[in-house]
Order: sequence, then C-alpha cells, then structure tokens
Amino acid sequence: YENAITDVTHQLEVRERMFAVLDYTGKQTRASAAPTQANVDKLEDGFHSIAGAAVDSKGRLYFIDRWFKNIYSYAQGEGLKMVSNYPLDPVNLAVDGSDNLMVLSSAGKEATVYSLKPNVPGATIAVIPPTASAAHPNARVAIPANFWKNGEFRDQLNYDTMEFTTLNEMFVRDVAMPKAREYVSPDGSLVLPAFRVTRHGPLDHLGYRWSHTLDTHGFVYAAVGQRAVFTNSSENITYSGLVGAGGAITDLKKVADRGGESAAVGPDGTVYVANGQIFIYGPDGKETGRIDVPARPLQLIFGGADKRTLFILTHHALYSTRI
Repeated sequence: YENAITDVTHQLEVRERMFAVLDYTGKQTRASAAPTQANVDKLEDGFHSIAGAAVDSKGRLYFIDRWFKNIYSYAQGEGLKMVSNYPLDPVNLAVDGSDNLMVLSSAGKEATVYSLKPNVPGATIAVIPPTASAAHPNARVAIPANFWKNGEFRDQLNYDTMEFTTLNEMFVRDVAMPKAREYVSPDGSLVLPAFRVTRHGPLDHLGYRWSHTLDTHGFVYAAVGQRAVFTNSSENITYSGLVGAGGAITDLKKVADRGGESAAVGPDGTVYVANGQIFIYGPDGKETGRIDVPARPLQLIFGGADKRTLFILTHHALYSTRI
C-alpha cells in the first residue's frame, strides 16, 4: 500500500509507515511544503507495477512492468519503447559492460537469469547458469537496493542466553555471508550473487518465490573492495557497505536515518532515499531536503546522458527530476 492514512475530505496522505501513535484532528487542510523545490516531471504512466530498473552506459533507462512481464526503455528524445514482451517473468534488470541486459526472472525452482540484447529485434535469449563463486577483478557486483530482513523463516531465540537476535544483528550477520554461487554476464563484466530462494507452491509459474534479489525494487553496484549504498527496509535505515567476494557486505555504516524502498547516490555524493517521499542526505548523514512526488517512490536511479537525471519509479508511473 502507498499510504498509511488517506484523508479523502482534504485530499491529504500520510505515507509514513513507522509510527506508534498519530493524533490527527482533521483540521489540517494542506501538507507542509517540501524544503527542496525540485521540479518533478511525469514521463509516462498507466503501468501496473514497474520496478527493476537499470541504466546503460548512455544513460538510457530500462525497467519492467512486472505484472504484464514487459521490459521497456526510456531516453530523452526516444520516449518509451518496448524492449521485450516475452512471458518469462522478469523481475529485476542489470546492464553489463556491453550494454546488454541481464534479467532476473522468478521462473524456475531457484529463479532464472538470462541475457538479452535490448536493441536487436528478435535477439536470442541466453540462459545464464549459476556457477561457483570465483574472483572477477574487473567486474561489478549487483546487490539488492533494499533488503527486508526480519527473521520470518528462522528461529531467532538463542537458547543459551534466552535472548532474541535483534533486527540489526540479523542484518549484519546475514549480509556478511558470501554466496556459494553466482551468475556472470556473458562478457564477464557483471556478477549477480545467487541468494537463497524460499519457495511455496508448485515449481511452475503458479508457485511463489522469495529471495533478497527477487524481493528488491532493483539493484545497486560496486566492484569487490568498493562500497555500495542500500537500504534495510525492516530497520528503516540506509547503509553503506563494503562489497566483498561472493556478494558479502561488511563494514556497515549508517548514512541516513531513513531507509525505505531504495536509495541512490548523486554525482556529488549526496544520498537520495525513497521513503514515502524522497529525502536528501549530505555526506555527514544529516537531512538537507526533501523532494515531493505525486505517488510513493519505489526505486531511484540516476541516468540520462550526463547521469544527472534522477529517475523515479512508482507503482504506476515514471517520473524524473534534474539534479
């Protein structure tokens, strides 16, 4: 759901989800203005549920309308284009160094990854099999832009101390674990760690599957030994972490006291967090502004020819703003 509370009389929305008590009198007639007066443009709308976006070397945006299994591209001067409508259950996209798409699909027992040339009509789809994790010195590693870790599928009680593992302890412990397998793009420039997949129901398209890479709204990237910024939605905190072999993430540092659906780092190092609206944080971790969006932002990603266009994906529409 997009809003915790909707006042239909005054057309006000409360998008904040994490609060214990809210006293609302109904006398407020308008929302407070955003401190950052950014111009947000609606680029396209009418989608069912878009996410999983990635950009190529030219700044062209690719994204998925997950319900209809369609992959689209968008660039200024080109507009919206259909890239693929193969019914292969695409969930998230990444772009390798050759500007080919690496597609994570929910089809299959443990999900499936395939490559696709986006600008070649009728191009052959090539399945990428999982392989044992290995060193790739010049490759980028794709990790989830947002995590949800609350221990639903595991007993969190320590019977020696009779203490429950905290949300932070769970997160730090689990993201630091390297993955035994990975998916590597055909040109070797991009690695997607194979996260554990939890299943419910049949193994065909009717079954349900969950994993950190299937559940996320998109990916962020870093080479081994570099840092990436991502959110822990269950804690509502944005972190920076050191990416290691097998997709392990260590040395976590809090960069923002919000951590909703995703985060993106601007050209100057400013962090933009999608958490009901878009909240802006400086290098010191202090909030410096806010960008209001007509609908709840889910994924933020920088693109455009100069990489200064912030694309904003909501459930049903694509927006952008210039940074």
